Amino acid sequence: MNIAILSALLLVQLANAPVLDTQYEPSVVHPHGRPHPDAPAELAQFAFFIGAFDCTDGRLGPNGEWIEFPAVWNGHYFMNGHAIQDQYWAPGFYTSNVRQYDESEDVWKVSFFSEPAYSTGIWVGGVEDDAIVLRRVIVQPDGRTIVSRLTFSDISDDGFFWEGSSETPAGWQASWTSRCQRQ
Repeated sequence: MNIAILSALLLVQLANAPVLDTQYEPSVVHPHGRPHPDAPAELAQFAFFIGAFDCTDGRLGPNGEWIEFPAVWNGHYFMNGHAIQDQYWAPGFYTSNVRQYDESEDVWKVSFFSEPAYSTGIWVGGVEDDAIVLRRVIVQPDGRTIVSRLTFSDISDDGFFWEGSSETPAGWQASWTSRCQRQ
């Protein structure tokens, strides 16, 4: 085959090739990405998370004392603007979450991953009053179940407050908090 025929065949294939649609992903022009116009309207509920945040965290220690430490939490649009991914860094611990709105069930589903000690889980929930509340039932090695609750509140353009808690016979017990300010 001569070069002209090969060139013509290549042009025909390229003309029929599928086009990748990544225009809503993070880019130089839009460093945190953008929401896709076809994404569920509920995506706006987590739009406060887009950007970079400096956080002051507190975690309940083994003796019941609160231990404070710095953290950084960043969020961006993901999956071509249909979801939000966030990343979190604290001394010796880091996580990532994928936040997707499930229109068929009318709930948020948040997939969690952590390292260096791998763990994962899915929290489910939505807007309750002025907060976003997510829950997960965790089965312990002995068969007992614990309900974990993650709550985002005090949401503003400047930041948010996050609390991780577990249900106990006496009520909800906070075990981790994060007060985050936009950088």
